Amino acid sequence: MAFLKVENVSIKGISGCVPKNVEENINLPFYSSKEEAKKVIEAIGIERRHISTEEITASDLCLKAAEILIEKLGWEKDSIDLLAFCTQNPDYRNHPNSFVVHEKLHLKSNTMCIDFYHGCPGWVVSLSSVATMVQNGYIKRAILLDGDTVTKDQNPNNRESRPLFGEAGTATAIEYTLGAKPIYFESGSQSEDGHALHDEIGGWRKPFDLETIKYTLDLKAGRISEEQMRFKMDSMDVFSFAISKAPKSLKKLCKEFSINIEEIDNIVLHQANKYILENIAKRMNIDMTHVPMSLKNFGNTTSASIPLTFVSELHDKLTTTKQKNLVCGYGTGLSWASAYFETENIVCPKIQEI
Repeated sequence: MAFLKVENVSIKGISGCVPKNVEENINLPFYSSKEEAKKVIEAIGIERRHISTEEITASDLCLKAAEILIEKLGWEKDSIDLLAFCTQNPDYRNHPNSFVVHEKLHLKSNTMCIDFYHGCPGWVVSLSSVATMVQNGYIKRAILLDGDTVTKDQNPNNRESRPLFGEAGTATAIEYTLGAKPIYFESGSQSEDGHALHDEIGGWRKPFDLETIKYTLDLKAGRISEEQMRFKMDSMDVFSFAISKAPKSLKKLCKEFSINIEEIDNIVLHQANKYILENIAKRMNIDMTHVPMSLKNFGNTTSASIPLTFVSELHDKLTTTKQKNLVCGYGTGLSWASAYFETENIVCPKIQEI
């Protein structure tokens, strides 16, 4: 495990954007009846998800989130020294998404641009890196973007994944603030079990060929049955990992930095599914009233799920009061990352749609 303490850094705002297009789980075509669909919805806690149309990408969602956040903060664009982007779904293979958004935001030419490729713990991992770069004061202001459009790669016939995943883009404003309360992090990896969320085809280890390109196109078009799928998420391995590592990580973080968990206002977890969140809360002996869920209306939005939950579920608290926050992302790798930070009257616009 790795612990990290970052000083003189504060989170000034969080915003989110989702596609206008909504898919209702009750209407998914592979359920034999409404009763079957209702049982699945009750188990996973997800009623609907926002799904992007073909022309909308993660950079579009994050751009919209960034524009509204910068406007509400009143930041001059020339004051932004760092733009970071975390995604698994970049617009291009050889042109990082931070460059795409840098151009569209018309930021100054000496703004540092950096990209992170990560799964569900990505927002916490990226936040730790960005905060570390800001803490010495040379970089005064930073925007961390995080978003995915994962359903573009999924088989619409997959009864396991389709009801779970939605899409979103988020923006987090980070500023050098002398004397700010520290931000604490704990993270780690269990990479020997990473096969549970491992899709091999398409990288340089196993690049596309004619056969796999055809398979991928057929998969996206729904011409591949669930039985023919080559990559399937190992749900039980992921479940066991999540309910074990997430509470352990949060407890270790609290112990290492003498954080009183009874004083925490919000414990914001990666929105995997309702059952996992309830099990994590049970293992930590915390009431679900302190564990906000955005699952019902947005589903699992991968690494964007933590900041999206702050915006959708905690808007009023964040904008008017001081809040003590614990967060934990877990999944791809298999890996995890937890953090503790305080906020006070931050900018948190209502969720945008495009």
